[in-house]
Amino acid sequence: MKAYIIHENEAWTKPLESNLKKLNVEYEDWHVEKAKIDLGKTPPYGVFYNRMSASSHVRGHRYAPEYTSVVLNWLKAHKRRVINDENALALEVSKSLQYLKLKEAGIKTPKSIFCSDKNQIIEASNHFDKPFITKHNRAGRGLGVKLFQNKHELEQYVNNPLFENSVDGITILQDYIDATPKVIHRMEFVNSKFLYTVQVDAGNSFELCPCDSKNNTETDKSNNPDGNKFMILKDYKNPEIEKYENFLKNNNIEIAGIEYITDKNGIRYTYDVNTNTNYNVIAENKAKIDGMYEIAKFLKKELTKTEKY
Repeated sequence: MKAYIIHENEAWTKPLESNLKKLNVEYEDWHVEKAKIDLGKTPPYGVFYNRMSASSHVRGHRYAPEYTSVVLNWLKAHKRRVINDENALALEVSKSLQYLKLKEAGIKTPKSIFCSDKNQIIEASNHFDKPFITKHNRAGRGLGVKLFQNKHELEQYVNNPLFENSVDGITILQDYIDATPKVIHRMEFVNSKFLYTVQVDAGNSFELCPCDSKNNTETDKSNNPDGNKFMILKDYKNPEIEKYENFLKNNNIEIAGIEYITDKNGIRYTYDVNTNTNYNVIAENKAKIDGMYEIAKFLKKELTKTEKY
């Protein structure tokens, strides 16, 4: 019995593999474009953890999510234990589906309009009377996020050869949530249960992937009290934690990072669900907590359960 890690980026799986080794958990790496996965055979027994990313195309793996969907359906047909199954993958690659499901759970999201071509993008800007942003429907890593003060600025961008279209052809126009200080919060969950919240300095960039090298450098200037871009909050309180946990359970998402921003009136807007979540090394070292270790423990527990059946 092994844990099988389904992914497309070795750099993001190394910390998990290290922790699996510490816990003496047998595992196998299933990079979907390198592993020899024979869909004509019965899949092996074990626990399968899907870490497919919406941003796979920027690393040269354009169709990795589509192939992963085939693999997950194959595993489902053979009743294998899958963590972050095809429902999680569907949300990972579609902001529109994320927002629909978040709203169903009673979780507030920013005003958003989804557009399929340049004319729709420009027309949609008429529905915003304050600054707004663009972002990609299939994204990750802040892809396509740009701030505009008005329609004229947007037109200049859209009609420029440097216009960056979403890989699925769907661009979102969304209210820009002005926060003071300019920080966002990222809540981490394992086994659909709250683990911790990290406060992220969002003052200088929309690219806030916690494991990017540029976000793992000590700095003297930050909107966070400890001077670092990522800071895990002690004694964090949020009356909606149970609502987030129920959202994850209802959508078969067991491991995720969920991001929200709070406006100047204290209203929280949730805008992203990351089902292949990663963690910031500096923040975790300071807080003495290891998210990948918690995931490894969860996989070990699920393997033990699966062996009994």
